[in-house]
Amino acid sequence: MSPVSPCHGDCAARVLDAALEVFCESGYRSSIDAVAARAQVARQTIYNHFGNKEALFCVALTRAVKEVFTALATDEGDYRARLFNFGMRFRQRVLAPDAINMHKLLISEASRFPELAKSLYESCFVYSRQQMAAVLRNAMDAGVLRNEDPLEAAHILMDMLVSHDHTLLVFGCTAMDPALEEQKVNRALELFLRTYAPAAPERPA
Repeated sequence: MSPVSPCHGDCAARVLDAALEVFCESGYRSSIDAVAARAQVARQTIYNHFGNKEALFCVALTRAVKEVFTALATDEGDYRARLFNFGMRFRQRVLAPDAINMHKLLISEASRFPELAKSLYESCFVYSRQQMAAVLRNAMDAGVLRNEDPLEAAHILMDMLVSHDHTLLVFGCTAMDPALEEQKVNRALELFLRTYAPAAPERPA
């Protein structure tokens, strides 16, 4: 039997895209065979490259999260403009129908697959908050923001950006109005930057 070729480049991207699609459709009970068929690769190729199903889904989800923060790190412009661009991308990613479906599936699967749930929490939620905390820490060091706990600030900012919209979408109560997206991001940033504005310099007596 000929050896299975490694999965690199476009092949790996196809597998990860397929894994997200299949997981959204069928949950963690999805089979590697279904992913392989969707990605048009051999089943053993996926095992050789990713090891097992849990690792595959963790890598696929983490990749989606990292894409948002890669753009934040490479954006140019002033600090507020960078946060605005991030906020728009973050809402687009987190509030998209497939992301909402993924959230519902993760909650429903967590009790049956606690190790997977823990891995995804650490590789996606914790990772994203730590990345934002690092960005805010740099802003605090530069005097752009008041010097506070950067991780707490990251939690506050990212929660403000999705606000109540995420809960409404999870429960199927509303649909997003694209015309209001910029307004919502600007409002969240206005409140956040006001809260973390540097203290005014003391006036000489």
